[in-house]
Amino acid sequence: MAGNTVYVQGNYVDVHDNEVVNLSIDKVGMMQMAEGQEAQKTDIPKVLAESELWKRAMEAGLVNEQGQPTVSRPEAALLADVLARRLGIDNKWKVFEKMWQRNNMRNDYNTALDQKKSLAFQEKLKKILG
Repeated sequence: MAGNTVYVQGNYVDVHDNEVVNLSIDKVGMMQMAEGQEAQKTDIPKVLAESELWKRAMEAGLVNEQGQPTVSRPEAALLADVLARRLGIDNKWKVFEKMWQRNNMRNDYNTALDQKKSLAFQEKLKKILG
């Protein structure tokens, strides 16, 4: 494994502080890892792949080489919103949910708007994306 990326197939159970936390990972097929095999690249829509904004996001480490976000779900939703608005992407949640194998990104976005730390991330996005 490289960096802070963790690849999980199936269910994962973590016991922490005498409580059980069940994390269920769905739709992992995109990044199945085998020994000696590299992760497959995500199909990135052309409007993103060819944009300067996407390149800046990658250079800043907001998304990895496979096109997957390296930030929290709420922060990824904020990133998706900014990219979609600036690049004129219609149906932003559908596009980014498909690309990032996620559901309910609108909820992640609403969560981000309720978090104080999101203000700092939005400022960071302004600096990175111009």
